[in-house]
Amino acid sequence: IFIFFILFETIAAFLDYYGLTFNFIKLIIIDIKNLNSEFSIYILFENSKYIFFLVLNIFFLIFSETLIRLFKLIINNKKLLSLSFIFLIILSTLITFTVKNTKYMDVMYQRSLDKINYVFNGNFFRNDNWFNVSKNTIRYNNNNKKFSNFSFGKTFKDYNEFQNIFVIINESYPNFKDKNLKNKLNYALESNLQNIKISKYKKDWNKNYSTQGAEMDFYCDKKGTWKQFKKDFDNFLTKNDCWINNFKNRNNIFIHSYNSKSFARERYLEDSSFFNEVYFKEDLLKLNYNTCKTNFYYIGICESEIVKKLLNKIKKNKKKQFVLYLTVENHIPIYVKNYEDNTCKNYPLNLHPQFCTLFHNQLNFNKEINKFLNNLKSNDLLVLFSDTPPLLSQRDRIHFEDYIDVIFFTKKF
Repeated sequence: IFIFFILFETIAAFLDYYGLTFNFIKLIIIDIKNLNSEFSIYILFENSKYIFFLVLNIFFLIFSETLIRLFKLIINNKKLLSLSFIFLIILSTLITFTVKNTKYMDVMYQRSLDKINYVFNGNFFRNDNWFNVSKNTIRYNNNNKKFSNFSFGKTFKDYNEFQNIFVIINESYPNFKDKNLKNKLNYALESNLQNIKISKYKKDWNKNYSTQGAEMDFYCDKKGTWKQFKKDFDNFLTKNDCWINNFKNRNNIFIHSYNSKSFARERYLEDSSFFNEVYFKEDLLKLNYNTCKTNFYYIGICESEIVKKLLNKIKKNKKKQFVLYLTVENHIPIYVKNYEDNTCKNYPLNLHPQFCTLFHNQLNFNKEINKFLNNLKSNDLLVLFSDTPPLLSQRDRIHFEDYIDVIFFTKKF
């Protein structure tokens, strides 16, 4: 029982760190062969303290009797007790002199106060990770969320007759709370647009299944089950009477700048009658598209190249089309770049090495979308929204909005 609860708390600690629920474990179990092993190892090492927590507790359980006997031996032996006491004094003195007059002393002091306040102000369960994640799982399953009433089906009903419908699911859009940064990103996206109508909505994000949850919610407005979605995409759309079926008679195209094997997205063509064409990384490489190494573990086709070349090429087709494009460039962890402007030196971009690069990556992508928007025809629609906020720790994610902006761009007649 002890090992079970220690393992339970360790798993919960990982999930709570990223603001996810226990349902995310279902995603991992179902798609374990499709997980990116390098990224999974990165997550483990990034949060190695939880692994140490698990190992040390299991070690204590196995050797508890030996440790207790050793402790009793030290207590009952005055010589050993004195040596232990002297060792602790020397160790404490060395640590004190090492950190004296440095910022670490203040940090240690503050952390000690925080820990004391944490224990005394906590509830019955002391805000343990397992309790927080269990509470969040129940809360999110009940859809008790501020923006849960948004519906893609209801919003799209006024756009069924548009010629070209482009939907971009933007990987980890850095929607900063800071107004200055938010305005800069919006300006790059919306400035100098000619006769473009902009409609904005807000929605929650899927804390159960992350990016795949965003896809599932888009297709069917949270109807159906995860098992249905993963097992048979066509049956999922039909059985749940998904709103996306309104576009079934179009020339439907799915684009993803990463591999088709990632979470079995190849099923969108192989096991589906909805999409007529798909373009994955391997397909675009054959067409001489280039890769951009913006992140460590999900290196995909350059997003700017897809917007410039592929989307513009698709737009020339005279058929009625629905295009769903899933990006990957901003997937954390990203390669940190140095920028000459002073923006990165200012709050909050100076708080985390990845903040400024995330901001500039998105700024550049928004500029490319802006150019594409100016070439829309009067019967074209583009929709942009993010899958999730950047899945950094909750401590770092406090600087990002915890909702998703959904933006509709249409050319005025």
